[in-house]
Amino acid sequence: MENNTRANVKSSGGWFAPSAAANVSIIVVTAVLYTIGKGLTAYIPTPWLVGQVLVGIFLPAFLAVVSETVPVAVGAGIGTFAGDVLFVAPAGVTNAPLSLIAGVPANFVAFLLFGWFVKRYRTWSGFVAATVAFVTLGNLIAAFMVVRFASLVFAPAAGLAAFPSVNLILGYTVFWNMTAIPAIIIAVPVLIRATRPLFGRSQIIRYDPQWSAGSSRSQTAVSLIFAFIFLALGATFLYGYYASVSAIWSGLDFYVPVTALLVLVFAPLVSVIAGTGQQAKQAAH
Repeated sequence: MENNTRANVKSSGGWFAPSAAANVSIIVVTAVLYTIGKGLTAYIPTPWLVGQVLVGIFLPAFLAVVSETVPVAVGAGIGTFAGDVLFVAPAGVTNAPLSLIAGVPANFVAFLLFGWFVKRYRTWSGFVAATVAFVTLGNLIAAFMVVRFASLVFAPAAGLAAFPSVNLILGYTVFWNMTAIPAIIIAVPVLIRATRPLFGRSQIIRYDPQWSAGSSRSQTAVSLIFAFIFLALGATFLYGYYASVSAIWSGLDFYVPVTALLVLVFAPLVSVIAGTGQQAKQAAH
């Protein structure tokens, strides 16, 4: 069993495993689903004139858990660009050059590392840790690119120059985190449980995370640590960097505690929502 797990992990980053055709299919499915996910939230109001809520990110995150890592990362980059051009740009909060500068590299890097990590550490605490760590990293990359370069390619972003760059970078990161991380932690386990019958039968859904409550104390502890890291990042921004940008979006001090509570509640319950390894075996039979 251990050798098989290692073999699966080793193959998870390979471009031609299981086949080139299957990898192309994964790219297409990821890109299409992410495009649809971005379209569903494109017209929800956002702060600071640039960007959108990232609830739809749970779709590529689910595929990053159960499918090949590199194709999903490529599909996420394509999907974020397609979603921006088709849906978000018409809403007036981005354009194609800005998506290429910020959204595409941020999504590719985040899902490449996220997919690798969840296959290397196939536990629900590993999933929570990867979600908080690499979604934050991706959002930080996107935030930095938006704040530093958006005004060069997107005229409405010129007003950002009136605010401190560090405050805006942290603000965007926290804002995107609070829409993306709870969506992933809540929705991905639900999708994994719903697709249990497809594991082992599909060229796309190939990797069962095998989340189990067998070592529940240690896994719960790790999950809660990363949930508190999520909370700490929001609190750091609210108490240290929020005042100078609060006039742009006065509601952030309400939404951050709410989303932090969601993460604190659901992070320890991921394996319960997704179903344990024993439940997966029963579903297969």
